[in-house]
Amino acid sequence: MSSIDLNNTNKALFKNTGIIAIGQISTKIVNFLLLPLYTALLTTQEYGLVDILSTYSALIVVIVGLQINQAVFRFLVTNRKNKEKLIEICSTTFFCSVIICLIYSFAFLIIQYFIPLQCKWYLLLQVIATIFLQLISGITRGLGNNILYSFGNFISAFITIILNVFSIAVFHMGVEMMLIGYIAGPFFGGLIMLYFGKLYKYIKISFFSFSELKIIINYSLPLVPNELSWTLIHSSDRMIVSSILNVAMNGLIAVASKFSYIYTTVFSIFNTSWTEQVVLHYKDVGGKKYINNMFEKVVVFFGCLAIGIIACMPLIFKILVNEQYKTCYGLIPFYMIAVFFNATIGMISAIYLAENETKKVAMSTGAAAVINILVDLVLIRWIGIYAAPISSICGYAFITIWRVIDVNRRHCKITMEIKKVVLLFMMLLLSLISYWSTNTIVNILFLFIIFIFAILLNKSIIKDLVLSIKKQ
Repeated sequence: MSSIDLNNTNKALFKNTGIIAIGQISTKIVNFLLLPLYTALLTTQEYGLVDILSTYSALIVVIVGLQINQAVFRFLVTNRKNKEKLIEICSTTFFCSVIICLIYSFAFLIIQYFIPLQCKWYLLLQVIATIFLQLISGITRGLGNNILYSFGNFISAFITIILNVFSIAVFHMGVEMMLIGYIAGPFFGGLIMLYFGKLYKYIKISFFSFSELKIIINYSLPLVPNELSWTLIHSSDRMIVSSILNVAMNGLIAVASKFSYIYTTVFSIFNTSWTEQVVLHYKDVGGKKYINNMFEKVVVFFGCLAIGIIACMPLIFKILVNEQYKTCYGLIPFYMIAVFFNATIGMISAIYLAENETKKVAMSTGAAAVINILVDLVLIRWIGIYAAPISSICGYAFITIWRVIDVNRRHCKITMEIKKVVLLFMMLLLSLISYWSTNTIVNILFLFIIFIFAILLNKSIIKDLVLSIKKQ
């Protein structure tokens, strides 16, 4: 068992995060800044339709894809020095996914007559395109080519954005062309990685292995109920709101969650690198101590980021959002609190993946999904649309508490200083006071105070980042 090199591990973590960020965050920010365009040219009904189709598509991808993309990444990472094993893993997962998509296509042609949705063809094509992108991304990351992974996903997002803008702003072609953008983007992004990464050299039908497939499926299958539960937590709010209230209300939720979307994008970029480092170094000497140290730093950082976004809202909301969507303003702080818990869960989940405990992961997520749906159904008649983010907070908070207790009991110690927790809570209170204030001076003053506190709380991680950059 090797000993962990903290300097090199931090360097790799920050370097990979930077590479992935370059490819993803630019397009995500552009997509976010296009919110005024979307809210100006699409009615709440149209925006709600796009969002609900995307929601159903995400659910189907989880079930049909069998989470093979996560398994292929996990097994490629630990077999990078064995070329023949790499080919066997890639070939087995690729041809398995092809067969699965063919079965899904045939089944869809039969059940489509029972789907009461406009543009239901989207649920066939977008699911296949997304599974393709996820699998190729998993292979690319597993082989260690983070630059190509970043570039491929950049192309995917870029094509989607361009087609969206041209379809609704230039040619006024409406929602259907916008949906085509969501299909074309993933498809071409996957092709870019397949071609430039020469991944076709790792895909040979003669290397398809049933014994390898059994190992992969045993790992990935428990992740299906886990990911399905996650998707239900993310999407059940919208499905319930669309059914009990209306699709237009779902459009309001879609806009409100866009602000938390930029937050989850930043975290997902970091978490991609974090998961790889945990899987590689978790069992090294000093690995668990490193994880605990980074856990506290990252939770504090993303806590400050969530609070900062809330504090910025009074100054930027009216600039980014059309007047017809103004009702969603009150939802945003609740969604930011929910995604903070989500980020905390993501940090802990990497430990379960390193331990190959995918079944344990599914248990807590499934319980949280049930809590989320029940809270939503109970509250929606009383507080309307606000039931959606509040139920998400309940679900995410439950998983956070469950996994912190479980990991501390069975694997490694993850703790936080009480004073840092108290400071984060005080900053949250300040941001909420500012959020509901209509005085611009108060908004700017409180934002400045929160910024100073954030710098002080994150001195350690800023120092680590600077040291890593200097050693490049």
